Amino acid sequence: MSLDVLLNHQKSQLELLLDITGQELDLIVRRQALELPPLTERKQTLLREIQATDAELAGHPERERLKGDYREQVAALRHLLQQCQEQNQVTEQLLEQSLNGIRQLSNILSRLHERQSMTYDQKGHTRGINKGVGFKV
Repeated sequence: MSLDVLLNHQKSQLELLLDITGQELDLIVRRQALELPPLTERKQTLLREIQATDAELAGHPERERLKGDYREQVAALRHLLQQCQEQNQVTEQLLEQSLNGIRQLSNILSRLHERQSMTYDQKGHTRGINKGVGFKV
């Protein structure tokens, strides 16, 4: 394949990656995390394709022209890649914050449950009530 074809293919791949990353961010913001796995699979497949295109470019017999004749296209591709990385970092931070919020809520609910299932023994010390798995008649 010619360098033109490879560079245009790489550009379309990176644009699609940017779009997928934007969709991920949107799903997280809208709290629809259950829809993330299929999108993540598409993203992983696309990343493998991008890596394969990179390998083709690196092994191309005319790769030296990337530093000269195709300098502007390569710079545009690097800019697209940087946008993808930045958007991915924002998505990662937002996901981490969401998970931390869920953990905090879980801890609060756990402590609340523990307080409601506490009682005092004959010596005045607190102890949990073993509620078991169910009632026996």
